[in-house]
Amino acid sequence: MVLLLFGPPGCGKGTQSPLLRDKLGIPAISTGDLLRRESEKQSDTGRLIDSLLAEGRLVPDEMVNGLLEARLAEADCSKGFLIDGYPRTVQQASHLNQMLEGLNFPAPVLIHMDVPDLVLIGRLSARWGCPKCGAIYNILSKPPAESGLCDLDGSMLTQRKDDTVHTAHRRLEAYKQITDPVLSFYTFPGVGQVIHVNAQQQPDGVFEEIKLAIEAELLAPVRLRLSS
Repeated sequence: MVLLLFGPPGCGKGTQSPLLRDKLGIPAISTGDLLRRESEKQSDTGRLIDSLLAEGRLVPDEMVNGLLEARLAEADCSKGFLIDGYPRTVQQASHLNQMLEGLNFPAPVLIHMDVPDLVLIGRLSARWGCPKCGAIYNILSKPPAESGLCDLDGSMLTQRKDDTVHTAHRRLEAYKQITDPVLSFYTFPGVGQVIHVNAQQQPDGVFEEIKLAIEAELLAPVRLRLSS
């Protein structure tokens, strides 16, 4: 089983990923996390990633592909996995399908999380995180109990370089120009399958919609139920 969470920055992929991971019992892989970990190492690759994200630009395919290939080679991925934030380009999608074929996995199922641009800009520019524990807050929809401080450990919240209003606009423009064609790629027979989800609703509603869609369209034939 290979699931791809697909959608623009701020659509909620990072929220849905752990929910689906726990329900399905497969690892959830975030290319965003892979890139940030490499950035934190402050290697040559990490510094390049840092500068690209700060400018609201996409990281080159070959860099993302290499990090992902290394992750999929780990033992916990042998029975399937979920990927958050990849593929972002048709080239990445084609490369992923080649990897999946080599690993004897079926064609992936892409879950498209759709949210209007104005909502996305608001979400992205209002997002803050804890540098210590990684907790994510949104001052509009999920604010901390005490302004500017993490509920879990009291650390001062910070905003990522790619979460400002200006950068958010640039990220969405880059997304539309490069990643929209990925949806068309997965409509070809045998290449994959696309499920469209209304991700403007509350997270619980988004999860329920995804769960029901997977159960009805994909997993029912093999008797793999997602009900509680």
